[in-house]
Amino acid sequence: MNETKMKNKNFLISMKHAAEGLIYTARSERNFRIDVSAALYVIWFASACGLSRAEWAAAAVSVGLVLAAETVNTAVERTADAAVSGYSVHAKHAKDAAAGAALLCALTALAAGIAIFGDMRRIAEAARLICASPVRIAAFAAVTAFSVWFVFLYGKRKKDDRKGNI
Repeated sequence: MNETKMKNKNFLISMKHAAEGLIYTARSERNFRIDVSAALYVIWFASACGLSRAEWAAAAVSVGLVLAAETVNTAVERTADAAVSGYSVHAKHAKDAAAGAALLCALTALAAGIAIFGDMRRIAEAARLICASPVRIAAFAAVTAFSVWFVFLYGKRKKDDRKGNI
């Protein structure tokens, strides 16, 4: 295919395609949905814990890297599947390496989370803050309900859609 035909010349169209890629990843990859749900809790607890600017930056970079790694992993998996018919050890290695990169990002984010939220006084203060207000309890319950729906039900599709029509 001609390379000039594949390149988006319009910024808004490029953003639309990027959003479509994120939506596809969210619909098709449970781990991405789990990571998005974890990000919601990170934001929730970060706002309750009164993080410094540097801690907010570390949390934001960690969340962004994990979500980006999961998205790239999905792209590598789909590309490898499209490039070969049947089993290919090279495709397997590419997919495993991409999954390994996502795992490394997740473990790095976990280490950052432990460094940021590892102080039990911070966690206790955040829990106290949440439990002190019925509105906060309701909001926390709503985030939890959304997370359960998002992780377990959002990716479910009709049988017709499983053939690649999302």
